[in-house]
Amino acid sequence: MTATRASLEGILEGLRGTNGVVASTVISRDGIPVASDLPDSVNLEVLALRTAFMQGLGELVMESVEGEEAETVIIVATQHYILTTPIDERNILVVVLDRSVEVGGMLFDVAETAGTIRRVLEDGS
Repeated sequence: MTATRASLEGILEGLRGTNGVVASTVISRDGIPVASDLPDSVNLEVLALRTAFMQGLGELVMESVEGEEAETVIIVATQHYILTTPIDERNILVVVLDRSVEVGGMLFDVAETAGTIRRVLEDGS
């Protein structure tokens, strides 16, 4: 494991349990897993592909609304929220939250975490 990947996994593990975070992963825009902190029951490859598609689709939809840029795409399910947010031009942060959490309050934390991950990736390049 590279030092960069270990640092990313440390950041993701630090998220778990805070503000209802139950899982998180960093993926490429092509849907390739970079680092993750997911339960064994989650298929990382499937999640990575689908959430990369979701983020890309959200960005395309927002471009059609007066050229706005999508910052975070949110899926609301019965037990969880899934948030995807760009880290940089190549990577996306995916965060799974317990549905009991006020999702609006987490947007800032997710954006801050994406910024921290961006800095780690820049330093590791």
